[in-house]
Amino acid sequence: MGLEPRNAAVRRRLPSLIGALILLSCVQARASTIDSPLVQTALSDGIKNLYDLEYEASRGDFRKLIESEPDNPLGYLFESAQIWWQSSAEYGLFKGTPTLQGLFEQDIEFALKKAKPLLKAKDDAVETDGHFVTGMALGTKGMWNILRWNWLAACVEGKKALGHLKDTIKADPEYYDAYLGLGIFDYQAAHLPAVVKPVALLCGARGNEKRGLERMQLAMEKGRYLRRQAAQFMASIYIIDQQDYARALTLIHGLRADYPDSPYFKYLEAVIKFRLGDWSGSLPLVKELSAAFQADPPRFQRKLLTFVCSLSGKDCLCRQDVELAFKFFNYAVENLKPDDPPEWAAMARLYRGHAADMLGKRKDAEADYRWVLDHPAFLDGHLRAADCLKKRCNSDRNLRYLQALSKGEEYRPQDEPGPKPAGGQ
Repeated sequence: MGLEPRNAAVRRRLPSLIGALILLSCVQARASTIDSPLVQTALSDGIKNLYDLEYEASRGDFRKLIESEPDNPLGYLFESAQIWWQSSAEYGLFKGTPTLQGLFEQDIEFALKKAKPLLKAKDDAVETDGHFVTGMALGTKGMWNILRWNWLAACVEGKKALGHLKDTIKADPEYYDAYLGLGIFDYQAAHLPAVVKPVALLCGARGNEKRGLERMQLAMEKGRYLRRQAAQFMASIYIIDQQDYARALTLIHGLRADYPDSPYFKYLEAVIKFRLGDWSGSLPLVKELSAAFQADPPRFQRKLLTFVCSLSGKDCLCRQDVELAFKFFNYAVENLKPDDPPEWAAMARLYRGHAADMLGKRKDAEADYRWVLDHPAFLDGHLRAADCLKKRCNSDRNLRYLQALSKGEEYRPQDEPGPKPAGGQ
């Protein structure tokens, strides 16, 4: 895949950066006045469930913390990070589930509210925690405004956030999580579209990619609680923006060792190996995923949208990604073995057919759909093949299918919107 424009990469990367930033940074390198055993349990369980792509369970872990410690701002920050991370992985989540967007915005406001007493504390350590939490919450609010193209509001919130994070470092130079926040602001500002650079300069966001990466690296190396989560964050930069797949693979290997049951990291390793040209190393990983989820179809189907869209955002199923998918599944079909499970053969054929359909290779797609109908199915493969034979499964139809499954809903092609009447009425 060729390099995408830098600003496009920023738009695709930003949501996952925000979620990772909060999750990575809410627990400080030094003992925190707002840390507790419940905070650590929620963080450990919530992140594990997040990387298992069990979104409701992850959100539930953080909700337990909120209910047990309602005055602790970390619970609200954790939950908002989980929602944002999910929104970056599941295309159209906020549009399709507005209640989650509302909960995300509410969590940010509650985090700011609960941090106010900390800022007024006489104890320096407590006040420092208050600056950090406030800076993180305001920074997240500012980045949310960037995604909504509300640049003036983003400017105001961003400037305040930088002030609080700098106050954190001034009070405690070893507060390494704040360096992570400052580093992300440095890095993000360096990649802003040229049209908003003047506004960014007024807010003090001059941008410095080199310094930003150095600050993030410092936080990753010296953070007391950050190592595993920071690795995931840095890997996202190497994959989506820097496209340094070799460096990303090293980080993913470490994460797989820490989270061996995570289908997400196994999937990322498969993607990275494929992009590095190690097709024979990528294929067994995808076959393992196929086998693991064949035993639990609903669990697999809920995760499909994340697998397909997590690295692409709103550009999900763009042509260049579909071309890569076609190459992979074509390779998989050509390398089928007699002892391969029939479900794997059906999956490879069905997904190659979907890719061919989206690329306009209708005859090739129809051939794969017919083959699937004549052989044992993978999950709902027979229904999909029959439906796509009746009507071309383009990117829009496939996205609607994936979005329905992610919500645990039945996909009903008969409910799809029809063509618009002439004249746009």
